[in-house]
Amino acid sequence: MGKKICMLLHEFYPNDIRVTKEVTSLTAAGFEIHLICLQRKNELSTEEVNGIKVHRIPMAQTFFWRGIWDVLLVAFGFFQPKFHKKLFVLNQKENFDALHVHDLPLAKTALQLKQKNPALKVVLDFHENYPEALKVWFAWKTNPFIRLKNNIFFGFEKWLQYEKEMSQSADKVIVVVEEMAERIHQLHNIPLSKIITITNSEGKDFLNQERFEDIYTLEEGDFILAYTGGVGPHRGVDVAIEGLQYLKQYPQIKLELTGTLSTATRNWLTTLIEKFGVEKQVRINGYQPFTKFFSYMAFAHVNLIPHNRNGHTDNTIPHKLYQGMMVGKPVLVSDAPPLKRVVEALNSGLVFEGGNPKDFADKVEALYLNKELYMQLGKNGYDATINQDSNWEATGEILVEEYQKLLDTNDRQKKEDY
Repeated sequence: MGKKICMLLHEFYPNDIRVTKEVTSLTAAGFEIHLICLQRKNELSTEEVNGIKVHRIPMAQTFFWRGIWDVLLVAFGFFQPKFHKKLFVLNQKENFDALHVHDLPLAKTALQLKQKNPALKVVLDFHENYPEALKVWFAWKTNPFIRLKNNIFFGFEKWLQYEKEMSQSADKVIVVVEEMAERIHQLHNIPLSKIITITNSEGKDFLNQERFEDIYTLEEGDFILAYTGGVGPHRGVDVAIEGLQYLKQYPQIKLELTGTLSTATRNWLTTLIEKFGVEKQVRINGYQPFTKFFSYMAFAHVNLIPHNRNGHTDNTIPHKLYQGMMVGKPVLVSDAPPLKRVVEALNSGLVFEGGNPKDFADKVEALYLNKELYMQLGKNGYDATINQDSNWEATGEILVEEYQKLLDTNDRQKKEDY
């Protein structure tokens, strides 16, 4: 019988692409995966999705209640009673070998169960630098009540200390980039041997999607810069818009912004577009069906990741970096260390100084004017992700091997104790 792993996700599922990739690799290797997550209205409380057994908890179904439960999590000393109850009952039935916690909030909930079951392994999967991410996410909030709530319950030092305690208590810590591994090692005195880097690479089947060839309304000679994904203050989209003012001599260069954004963010971007006089070169597409995102990337000429530099973006990497390379187009990224390291190592795009619109424009101009460079960079990215090992097929093997070693060690320990 295969080993049993229970994952905890303080989000809805299926929504998280990283969770899907990990469970796909683990189930293919013979592991049995259960997932406890939040339940949206009209979702089943239990069902099988992507080969895993999903158990949903009906809480945080609205934005208001999500905020309440987030506050209660901290008020209860980072302990989530509903998740703990579900986990306790499920473990009584399934007798899990390991708990896999996606991101920081539910770490203590899992580790409390380990106190009663010392043989149970706990793996913390940090999708990002959570304490720094909180600072970035909340910087955009203007409501005074929300800002007060965030300062009280989501202060940086409080979450940093929590991250340290959880990292020290877990059996393994998974991170998405080497920079985050080094940060955890240096800041929290965690041995590098305890940290596993599982990056956000993409599976080759990403290319096996429906293609919407009319996704862009193109005029002859258009050169499309595509930004896909959520838009917020740390994404650097403002830098791309400002950079276009230096490219007005090339009206064919156009910026397409596709992804979820709030009304306030749309208004902010519209103001910037008008300020720099680039109305004819920018289009805000807003939310689009997930099935079309592949086409927005595949039929663009350059895929952008213009992240502003901060403690969050310097310690994570988005899936769309590898997706952008996989479609065979150059990527243009800021010099956030993980982005810069990967793109330069694979020679798959160009790097500009984060927050510098003139440097952004210079790099766009280089890609637009130098056809040979443009073609070579796109080819390099495709080769690295399809013909080499910068893909999930290779990354997933690392995850499986690490779990096999962890749980084999657990079996040997049980025999010795017996």
